[in-house]
Amino acid sequence: MSRYSTILLAAILFLLPCISDAKKKKEKAVEVRPELPMPDPAMVALKPQIPLSPIGELGRIEAANPKATYGNHTARHHGGIDVSHYQGQIDWQAVAREGKTKYVFCKATESTTLVDNTFQYNLREAKRAGIPVGCYHFFSATTSGEAQLRHFMKNVDVRQLDVVPMLDVEVRGKASLEEFHRQIRAWLKGFEEHYHFKPILYASVNFYNKYLAGAFDDYIYMIAKYGEGCPNPQGAIPFAMWQYTSSGSVSGIRGRVDLSCFVDHFDVKDILIKNQR
Repeated sequence: MSRYSTILLAAILFLLPCISDAKKKKEKAVEVRPELPMPDPAMVALKPQIPLSPIGELGRIEAANPKATYGNHTARHHGGIDVSHYQGQIDWQAVAREGKTKYVFCKATESTTLVDNTFQYNLREAKRAGIPVGCYHFFSATTSGEAQLRHFMKNVDVRQLDVVPMLDVEVRGKASLEEFHRQIRAWLKGFEEHYHFKPILYASVNFYNKYLAGAFDDYIYMIAKYGEGCPNPQGAIPFAMWQYTSSGSVSGIRGRVDLSCFVDHFDVKDILIKNQR
């Protein structure tokens, strides 16, 4: 071996540990590289309609008058709330002690994969507090109505409910109106064939007038309208409840909550599951 070969070999042997250490450091750096979290599907906006100025709480305004007339409708100040993970952990005993919540709709499911992570807690604790409980499915305009119903049925035991479940429809999607109606109808038809009663439908007054009027008018509705004046949806639908604010305040709930009241002749008995009436 020549002198130069000896020097070259010595240099290689000297550098090998350095190269190995550098490689290990590089590999280690790759292993501990932080990954960005995927978006949380539970944080999809629950009420994507444009918020309007909320009216005052009917229970306070009409304390001395249990009814008030708004246009063609009479609103009763007693009503209920709808809740989801946005309200966090609710003290249902405090809600019950306040005495103005006559029913609650808890978010159960959305689309074909999402289950609200507070549903079982809200269902169990609201029932324990003696408040009639229902639930709702948030309808997706981009997935099969039948698949959404299977997801709902897999995660909700309707026998545990007091109040008729509600289908929340407030996102239009890009499909034709005919296809949109077809998927809603698939959910409704499957529900009725399985449970042998009709669900309640929820929509804002503008959404109903624009996309649903005339198509599903034999269902009881909760209609949302935030601002002065009771909504007047087109047609003669069974309009049982008015969701009048998303900024309500209820004992036992931190932050704001949706409030609704009964309209005209409707009362709690009209939204109870038959064997609970």
